[in-house]
Amino acid sequence: MKHILFLLLVGFSFTLQAQPTKLVIMHTNDMHSKLIGFGPESDYSPLIINNDSTLGGFARLSAVINEKRNANPNNFLLLDAGDFLMGSIFHAAEPETGFQLSLMKQMGYDFVALGNHEFDFGSQKLAQIIDKARQNQQVPQILCSNIIFSESSTKDDSLETLYKNELIKPFQIIEKNGIKIGIFSLVGIDAAAVAPNSKPVSFDEPMKVAKKMVELLKNQHHVDFIICMSHSGLYPSKEKVYEGEDVVLAKQIPGIDLIISGHTHVAMPAPFKVNNTYIVQAGCYVREIGFLELSFENKHLQSVRGTLIELDDKIQGDPLVFEQIENYKKITNTKFFKKLGLDYTQPVAETDFPLTCHPYIDASVSNLGPLAADAIRYYINKNTKEGTDVTLVASGTIREDIVPGKTGIQTPPDIFRIASLGWGNDSIPGYPLSTVYLTGKELKGLVEVMLLAQKSEDSYIYYSGIKVFYNPKKMMLNRVKRIEINGKEIDLSKKNTQLYKISANSYLLSFVGRIKKLSKGLVKVTPKTSDGKPLLKISDAVLDFDLSKDGVQERKEWLSIIAYLQSFPDTDADKIPNIPQSYKTSHSCLVVVEK
Repeated sequence: MKHILFLLLVGFSFTLQAQPTKLVIMHTNDMHSKLIGFGPESDYSPLIINNDSTLGGFARLSAVINEKRNANPNNFLLLDAGDFLMGSIFHAAEPETGFQLSLMKQMGYDFVALGNHEFDFGSQKLAQIIDKARQNQQVPQILCSNIIFSESSTKDDSLETLYKNELIKPFQIIEKNGIKIGIFSLVGIDAAAVAPNSKPVSFDEPMKVAKKMVELLKNQHHVDFIICMSHSGLYPSKEKVYEGEDVVLAKQIPGIDLIISGHTHVAMPAPFKVNNTYIVQAGCYVREIGFLELSFENKHLQSVRGTLIELDDKIQGDPLVFEQIENYKKITNTKFFKKLGLDYTQPVAETDFPLTCHPYIDASVSNLGPLAADAIRYYINKNTKEGTDVTLVASGTIREDIVPGKTGIQTPPDIFRIASLGWGNDSIPGYPLSTVYLTGKELKGLVEVMLLAQKSEDSYIYYSGIKVFYNPKKMMLNRVKRIEINGKEIDLSKKNTQLYKISANSYLLSFVGRIKKLSKGLVKVTPKTSDGKPLLKISDAVLDFDLSKDGVQERKEWLSIIAYLQSFPDTDADKIPNIPQSYKTSHSCLVVVEK
């Protein structure tokens, strides 16, 4: 009898241990400070359902998070894979407020990764943002495993202090529902390459660090499950699978169980499995949130079910979060728009068609890129004595579309979102408009290299004021046959010493001086000042829009777009300018020729 009882107890114990354990993970990436839903902002009404077509916003995000957490109180994990900052007017006030990180902590984010755009203001400003959130007593745990602080510079000391005080950590171990989880975070190779303002901070090689993290978590901390929040990314390939840094990471570092991916703005409808590693990514701009259900038996992963939850108008937003953002909106309106004679809700223009730029689909068919290039040229020629000949805009710096919505009305925050990156030397966010001077031969060289760069989704160039006739079948760097500026052909030979004015935001123009390096020495372009002297630093190219005042009075790309839209005629007599129908379709300054 005792023997039978013993067997029954053992069997009962085994049954208990074999019961599946569930873990729920929700994840975001590349939120880019999109606290308010878009399509356009004036339509956004998250407290009322089924009355608009906008997507996103933190109020809806918070409502979905609360619902899923309440249904899974003991086995819920909320993660963000980086680039939570930079993309709306709200990010501009973050160094003084730490608002978004504090709000994310309030919403229940457990861990947040650093992406490249967190460094857009520099490491000191990033430290200021994190420390301000700490002072608010609301900061989620930030992770970054491959960050390297400079031993020779003091410019990253404030960020390094936060690292030493563990507000930023290389990894973290937590337990959820009996599962011991190790989490670490990486800034990928491409992300590090497009974070020039991170210096003197740098980033160690991701694969090397990932291998070290996996060995540490497995062998020393004996975790059951490893998550990597990787701001590296992946892309859908033609074979309907995925490729990119995170796919390589999964192949080369087999000990990672789950990669929460970011950086490339890819909405993955379901997890993608590489060997024994699952990869997920949730698009961008808070348009959706990733939802994962993981099932374990005896602490071993058995199954993964994942999907994306679209944050649309069927979701009633969190009123507390909505109220906080509305108050923050007033702060940013006073701090930025009103200083420029604008108002947050002011109609700038209206449209009955969308203006888009989708670099990961086909950047060449954009109608927004040419409009932005035209806007810069219009604005500089109208407001400076020297004017400009040619203007450039890169697809990667266009961050949002113009969407008609219910009324077609576009307001200043909608336009800011188009060109939201960067900062200059004044109190207004955005990269300043700048001009360099090139000879005709150098301009040809610049265009030749840019034609090569257009194979990269983020590097497609939109022009205004120029027409380029080229033969794509010719050998590289020998494709441009003729260039016209303002309708007149220019001499592209070395004997032409005339200088031409090339304008763009300072970030894009900073690459002009690196053309020799980018072309491996085959093309030499020397950016110059108006008197023909070599430009020593890009800050010397920033345009001064008011010579009567001391210092350089900057203007930003997004302000040029607002001014250009305001110059359009009011075709429906409602006192709001209308975007002309000529912009309804894309147009290119590149003309293919056979000779």
